[in-house]
Amino acid sequence: MKKIIANDLEKCVGCNRCIRVCPVGEANVAYIENDQVKVRVDSDKCIACGACLRACPHHSRSFCDDTERFFEDLRNGQAISLFCAPASRANLAEWDRVLALLRQRGVRKLYDVSLGADICTWAHIRYIQKNAPETLITQPCPAIVDYILHHKEELLPHLSPVHSPMLCTAIYMRRYQGINDKIAAISPCIAKTNEFSETGGLVSYNITFVKLQEYLKKNNISLPATGCGYDHIDSGLGSVYSMPGGLKENVEFMLGKALRIDKSEGQSTVYKMLDQFIKEKPENRPAVFDVLNCPEGCNLGTGCFHEKTFFEVNVSMEKARQNAVKDRDFAYFEELYKEYDSSLRLGDFIRRYQSRPVKKIFIREEMIEEAFVALDKRDAISRMFNCGACGSDTCREMAVKIAKRVNTPANCIQKSHSDMLSKHTSIVKWQQTNAASIQSIEDDISNIRGIAEKIVGNVSSLNDLIDIYDAMARDIDKIASNIHMISLNASIEAARAGEHGRSFAVVAEAIRSLAGETQEATEKITKASTGAKQALGGISGMVVTIGDAIMESHDKVCAISANTQEVLNK
Repeated sequence: MKKIIANDLEKCVGCNRCIRVCPVGEANVAYIENDQVKVRVDSDKCIACGACLRACPHHSRSFCDDTERFFEDLRNGQAISLFCAPASRANLAEWDRVLALLRQRGVRKLYDVSLGADICTWAHIRYIQKNAPETLITQPCPAIVDYILHHKEELLPHLSPVHSPMLCTAIYMRRYQGINDKIAAISPCIAKTNEFSETGGLVSYNITFVKLQEYLKKNNISLPATGCGYDHIDSGLGSVYSMPGGLKENVEFMLGKALRIDKSEGQSTVYKMLDQFIKEKPENRPAVFDVLNCPEGCNLGTGCFHEKTFFEVNVSMEKARQNAVKDRDFAYFEELYKEYDSSLRLGDFIRRYQSRPVKKIFIREEMIEEAFVALDKRDAISRMFNCGACGSDTCREMAVKIAKRVNTPANCIQKSHSDMLSKHTSIVKWQQTNAASIQSIEDDISNIRGIAEKIVGNVSSLNDLIDIYDAMARDIDKIASNIHMISLNASIEAARAGEHGRSFAVVAEAIRSLAGETQEATEKITKASTGAKQALGGISGMVVTIGDAIMESHDKVCAISANTQEVLNK
């Protein structure tokens, strides 16, 4: 299949909306990139249902069509004719002026798909009348067809072989109008690109309403003042085909309630209904199952703007219905079908399908069990959590996707929550350990602070003792001075005594010498005590500085301890 859905993974935030709405379980692949969940499209399995385009609020998904190539080929002189879907009435405010512009740009013939829708209804009725099939699943919708061809082969025997209204239009143009140009489609559906590719190139361009309008705006192209019509007249009720149940309404208009026709539309419903159809008892199945991919039908298809409400669109389509039946009774439509019987060959509008199943990923039950373990889901209760946040409806479906490697355990919110709680518990234990360590540090700092205060006190006591020692040294110095004076006087008196005072003079000299030595000793003591006081003063200053630093550290540790405790409490 062509790559229709484009990914801008820079914008992807891993919200899983695309996974949640996708009808194909393996078409979206979730993975981890730089610790962020990303989801990419597997183009080989994507059916271009477009559900993810509407679901993604981050504009990570976009689509491609053939608009640029169509206009380039027109400029280069390529012969191109064109048909336009009836949904144009609801999507293009001035659709007739758009047609006029295309004709000016070189488009040779313009057809309305309403004609092909009438042929499609005629072909379904005649095929049912001729072959009496058990049940027909109608196939105007290419996303439905690709779902069956690539993912649900069991439904293939029930898939209507009648071509879609667009292909019926192309076949009519080619085989019955002799148009050999390349054919372009103005379409409400991005998946038509796949349909045109898979049906032999009958249609060369899929031009969606959105991309057409974007092209005109980007290139500042103005529309002609007046519009134009198609190159054929209106026929039947094909103009309402693009509404939900459009084929059902057309068939019942012609056959009444002769056939039981059930309908279903919308990505969230129709694919589940198709899966259910496989399991349903044959007697419970309708004669015709009219199915559409888009919830509002083709009028608000995947290539449309979605600016109008469902009710606004229905106003436009009701006008088309009224125009289709205006001045026409049932006999007119009977005659129209007789004309088709005589001029058209049913076999020309029958499609031969070629099933192309995608490569499936096969897994074993033990691989699913391993996925459950990776999700940390080890009991029945955790395996039934089924929150859907991962994009899967059930935990088992998520485990299957993990086993198939199209999703990752990191995308499970319950596991993320469990991992977060586990990490939180580890952090709390770590904080508790830190709190105990901080308390121990706080106690040690308090002890050190007490020791520092004692050192300061002891240094102060030593200073007091040195002061006392200095006072004693000064007293001794005074005594030595007095002794020196006494010994000096004694020497003088001994000299006067002559021979009789000689012995006394020796004693006096000895006493004077002792006094001098005493004074020298007291000087040394004074110098030493002065030095000691200076050293003790430095020690005292350093201890005070250390004490202040310890006090500051103590305050900080107390603040850390308080904050840690607050964290633990919270």
